[in-house]
Amino acid sequence: MNPHQTRTMACDCDFHAPGWLATHVGVAVLLFIVGGLLFGAMAFELKTNGPLIATDTALASSLHATAVQTANTTDETATFGFFLGKEMIELIGVILIVYFLYKRFWPELGMVLIGWSGGTVIWYFVTRYFDRMRPAQQMGIPVHYPSFPSGHTMQSMLCFGLLAYFLMPHLPSTFWKWLVAIVAVLAMLFVGFSRVFQGGHYLSDVLAGYGLGLAWGALIYTWMEHYTLKRRIRSG
Repeated sequence: MNPHQTRTMACDCDFHAPGWLATHVGVAVLLFIVGGLLFGAMAFELKTNGPLIATDTALASSLHATAVQTANTTDETATFGFFLGKEMIELIGVILIVYFLYKRFWPELGMVLIGWSGGTVIWYFVTRYFDRMRPAQQMGIPVHYPSFPSGHTMQSMLCFGLLAYFLMPHLPSTFWKWLVAIVAVLAMLFVGFSRVFQGGHYLSDVLAGYGLGLAWGALIYTWMEHYTLKRRIRSG
């Protein structure tokens, strides 16, 4: 193996953005539209007190009754979903920031800093605009700020979606690519289910969080890659 091959293999092992969204902008636009439509549909239901809101209430009551009956076996597991969607994501963010600073991977650093912090700012103002009360009874860790949309599910979409996007191009086979994608999706779904199960959110809050996270992630991650791609073309 010559030195050039060694350097190439080392670069391929780096944890960085593959540039796929920048070269497939149509897919990014589709993801943005799907996420925006999902969020918009949930927002419309909430503002117009549509039929999904009645389903929200019924589902919240049903799940709360189940959660109370099975609290000894399920409460700790469901509470882990709270930490997975908040503290665990914050820890992953710190690790990624340190790594990207060390590697001088500025676009990837921007994806985490602008994508995740920007998502938090958007979530803050959107929740205050809708100002929806949470379900009356919460288990696990009670939260008292507005409910719509779910910040846990929005951040899980931004975090686990980005991790899968970074990892998949560097994996050796289709099996491992699918496994990472499935694990990422399951992590997102687990965070959302745990929040509804423990009474921290309504179903529409969770769906709106997924939609807003998908739309914002598609926008900011594609923009960061596109900006980098243009700089690389100009420099060389």
